[in-house]
Amino acid sequence: MNEKKLSVNQQIAMTGAFGALSIVLSLTPLGYIQLGGFITLTIMHIPVILATVIAGLVPGLGTGLIFGLSSLLRTVMNGGGATPFFLDPRVSVIPRILFPVVVWLIFKLMCLIPKMPKIISGSVAAGLGTLAHTVMVMGSIYIFYGEPLLAGMTKTLEGMGYNMSALTGFGGFTAIIACTLATNGLWEIIAAVILTATVMLSIFAGKGRKSKLSRIEDKN
Repeated sequence: MNEKKLSVNQQIAMTGAFGALSIVLSLTPLGYIQLGGFITLTIMHIPVILATVIAGLVPGLGTGLIFGLSSLLRTVMNGGGATPFFLDPRVSVIPRILFPVVVWLIFKLMCLIPKMPKIISGSVAAGLGTLAHTVMVMGSIYIFYGEPLLAGMTKTLEGMGYNMSALTGFGGFTAIIACTLATNGLWEIIAAVILTATVMLSIFAGKGRKSKLSRIEDKN
């Protein structure tokens, strides 16, 4: 769980493993979780979080790049589909490279707190990192395609009580983020926290069993 202990080859292997998982989630329905009949969650960003908190910043950046490129490829293969904004690398790739930096910084800051369990640090980094990912992606879309984005979300925003004629500048951006969090963003944060904590817990459990076995072998 400490990138200083990982060799270059190990970091490359970690990047490849999490990158492959990211590709599978991006290009197949496995990257989506259906909650009821009205909320669809994406977990495609979670391999980036796991790579960052488990293997370090460099594998996280590599996995983020793979995630962004696979997202771009998926949009190209679908001919744009319902998400033509992701044909633009400024939307599909760049935010995915930047958000592991946020995850890594939060994780490192949390680890500076005395006696803070790494599982808690990783979970907080996963939750806030997912929020940062949402803000970066939706912010990029708003910056470059603000008008069509607002037009596509008119019904939802009006249902939340927003006056569309007043949604300009930062007000429009905050409305987009609020709308995203209200529909599926909050659930994605929860999913990221749970999955990250589960994976980290299993890793620690595996290390604990290995340590006990080593002590038994030493006694023998």
